[in-house]
Amino acid sequence: MVFYQYVYSAFRQLIQSRNVKKEMKEIKEIMDMGRKLDELAFETYTLFSKREDFDRSLVALWSDMAEWKKSHLKHWKKISKSFVYRNLFNRSADDLRIIIKQLKNIQAEHVEFMRRLRKKRIRQEEAISQTILNEFCLITDIFLEIFYSYDESSTERSSCVEECESHLVKMANTLKPYLKMNPLYAVLLRSIVELKHKYNVLLTSSGKMRKAAV
Repeated sequence: MVFYQYVYSAFRQLIQSRNVKKEMKEIKEIMDMGRKLDELAFETYTLFSKREDFDRSLVALWSDMAEWKKSHLKHWKKISKSFVYRNLFNRSADDLRIIIKQLKNIQAEHVEFMRRLRKKRIRQEEAISQTILNEFCLITDIFLEIFYSYDESSTERSSCVEECESHLVKMANTLKPYLKMNPLYAVLLRSIVELKHKYNVLLTSSGKMRKAAV
């Protein structure tokens, strides 16, 4: 009986190991797309910040966000080398494939937006909406897990998750006067609240995350 239990346990570990390897291939694709989306966002905000026909408060915001994205891109290099997927939100392989498909669609739309932006065919209202759409990627479960796991393994005092949250809140506050009648703003606020809740769940469930000093 003990022998059969041992064989069954070994078989389960083998299957789980194969599943993890398969999932890591998809996770690496997601991380690569996340990095590319941040590169697009960096270029987008840089171009926004150079527009003389946009409001100065918005230009200042986009200049700040461009610097943040430039700094954030350095995290992706470290994440790609050290990240170990733990599936904290119990996703299936199909869930990961759906995420990849969604990210591909987002990337294709952003590339088309950039084509128009380079020709200066973008109005301020479109720039504001695109900014919100860009940052929705950061609020999704998959990137929360990636950044959270990176924070746990990092020796840096600062938290990548809390850094993202801080910039999202600052962005929301700056854009508020421009989005009073835009349904995207309500979605943004709700998403930030959900991000905070899920982050707190990870903190309490894992217990290894080092909160950044206030």
